[in-house]
Amino acid sequence: MDDVWQAGDEELLAAVAAVQERINRESASLVALVAEIATRGLAEDTGFRDTADLLRTVQNVALSTARARVDAARRLSPLFLITGEQVDPELPELAAAFAAGAVGAEHVRVILRVLAMLPPHLHEHRPVLEADLVHHARTLDPDAVEKLGRRAIALLDPDGPRPREPKPSRNRFVLRPQGTGYEAQGWFDTESAAMLRTALSPLTAPVPADGPTGARDERSTAERSGDGLVELARRMLATGDLGVENGQPVTLTVTVPLDTLTTGTGTGTGAGLLGFGAGGLSAAVAAGDALRLACAARIVPVVLGTAGEPLFVGREARLATRGQRRALAQRDGGCAHPGCEAPPQWCVAHHVRHWADGGATDLDNLVLLCWHHHRLVHHGDWSITMDGGFPVFHPPPWVPGGPRCNPLHRPDLIGCGRGDPPVPLDAVVDATAGRVLVP
Repeated sequence: MDDVWQAGDEELLAAVAAVQERINRESASLVALVAEIATRGLAEDTGFRDTADLLRTVQNVALSTARARVDAARRLSPLFLITGEQVDPELPELAAAFAAGAVGAEHVRVILRVLAMLPPHLHEHRPVLEADLVHHARTLDPDAVEKLGRRAIALLDPDGPRPREPKPSRNRFVLRPQGTGYEAQGWFDTESAAMLRTALSPLTAPVPADGPTGARDERSTAERSGDGLVELARRMLATGDLGVENGQPVTLTVTVPLDTLTTGTGTGTGAGLLGFGAGGLSAAVAAGDALRLACAARIVPVVLGTAGEPLFVGREARLATRGQRRALAQRDGGCAHPGCEAPPQWCVAHHVRHWADGGATDLDNLVLLCWHHHRLVHHGDWSITMDGGFPVFHPPPWVPGGPRCNPLHRPDLIGCGRGDPPVPLDAVVDATAGRVLVP
């Protein structure tokens, strides 16, 4: 409707309702696309954490929105078996109403949230509750549907949650295989939990939204705690303060043929072995991941013979010096990947041209990257060039917007990546020593 001002009152209201119906139908189409992306494993193939992380970049939406779309796709899309047989969606009533445009994406999120509240011992009521909620969602707004669902569950379960099992009395922690990773389960007494939470506190705080975009840290508390625990272990390994084990320093080991590290295009082919990757055993790791680890760890290349026997143990790879790290922290301000707010102490010094390909450990060949974006860059879809001494990131063709920099840490670089020259960095001064690091 181009001439909105000429429309009558009823015509205008009818037009608004029609637009919402079209939005609902497009949302259903989007869910089908997201389901296919997840089925093909495109997130893992392109180096992203998961499908939600991929959608956040491709669609430029909040992570919470991306996650809601992934959850809807998982619950409302049919499953196709390798035999070609089609299995109905997990929630067929909701899927049918959503596909018809009768309910919107907000209704879907609310109904999924209500159904998740249903206790396991009331699981037989799930289909009826789903059908009732979908029926009312055709005429009630999402807030009313959620209130209705909560009241229905209260009527079904007037006694409330069942008592929990007795608590354990000793600390325990176990990693159980789940999907492509591991699920952590455990219990800690009050004193142990306090010590662990104290150590994790500085590593789990939300990244402040103080950059030009004002982007919030969309990670949940549990996700920040998981990232913080891994970061705590990584820092302890880096300090070398874990002592020795069977006469050897405690370290993360990667065994990989030397030619994998020294030949190829930077992503590598083949596989290596990652210590403790599968419980107490070594697990296969892609050669590209071995190259990524070589950037940030004191890797000792082991030359393997044709029969897999170690022939030679080489010297450690060159790492950025302490002075170079300070200069990089001043230049990049933190992770240089566009939109990332990770501070310098959470980053590794990545070689733009990999050291195995002859890249020098010089400031004009180094860039700070957090562990997630380090993995993403090593995947190969993103590339980095240096423009006036500053890193510029070139996304794959399916990410719109073209080359870009990260102005969150350096507001003076807002023009970088758009063809405007960045503000040059004349010198970086070590404030503690009072001397110039970069002439």
